Amino acid sequence: MTFDQDSLTAHFGRIWPVHNDAFCELLVTLRRQFGGDLDRMLVLAVIGSRTLSQGRIDRMSYDQFMDSRRADEPAPINLQSIADYSGIPRETVRRKLHDLERAGWITRRDKGYLVATAKAAVDLEPATRATMRYLLAVVGAWREAISEQKSGS
Repeated sequence: MTFDQDSLTAHFGRIWPVHNDAFCELLVTLRRQFGGDLDRMLVLAVIGSRTLSQGRIDRMSYDQFMDSRRADEPAPINLQSIADYSGIPRETVRRKLHDLERAGWITRRDKGYLVATAKAAVDLEPATRATMRYLLAVVGAWREAISEQKSGS
């Protein structure tokens, strides 16, 4: 059985509480990692989605993800694109970018395009591990629900 909308709907009562608990834990961890500034976290997440988009990361192991030697060029993104996509005001995005640059978590490339750095991956490893725990919890809840359904429990 695949994990899709029908499966999620059928097993919602088993999956949602696990998701909610794990998601709260993830957000608390992220909030701590970003000094309480979830807008800064979101700005970096948007940049990260371009730096390591699905087509660039889909065959990477965790160790490869953490390796700073990546050959691919990221998809371009700039301040205005981040503001438009996230709904965060442009001036707020500008301040968050300044904070992220000062932390060494992003760098500017040609034409002002922004890229997440290897330092961000290292410094934010606890957040990445929290994300992995979140994903394991949700997938595990779905697998348990499917297993019980198959066994007739």
